[in-house]
Amino acid sequence: MRQEQTFELYTYSMIHNPEEPRREDIGIPSEYFASLDEVRAAVIGLRDELKADGEDARVFRLERIRTPQLSKANLLILLNEGMGAFLKSYEVVETVSWSRMARRAVRHPPLKI
Repeated sequence: MRQEQTFELYTYSMIHNPEEPRREDIGIPSEYFASLDEVRAAVIGLRDELKADGEDARVFRLERIRTPQLSKANLLILLNEGMGAFLKSYEVVETVSWSRMARRAVRHPPLKI
């Protein structure tokens, strides 16, 4: 029997309010990456852009998402209801901030959605 494939992807979000749940649609488009290293590099690049524009360094969540098996039914959920309804699980894997240009990572336990 053929096993359908699930995916593990990474993304990030800026933290404005630590109590704010991330997986709500807050009007900010997300970028997705294949690895944790890729998302870290993107956040470092974004931090450098913000700094060049004279903005304060931000705090970011690095997030891992897992999709359900890709099927026609699940694809319709993604298209009709959005990413939050489609995801199998979501977890914050690191919180990244810069203090005097040093990165600080804090690991969090997984959160099921």
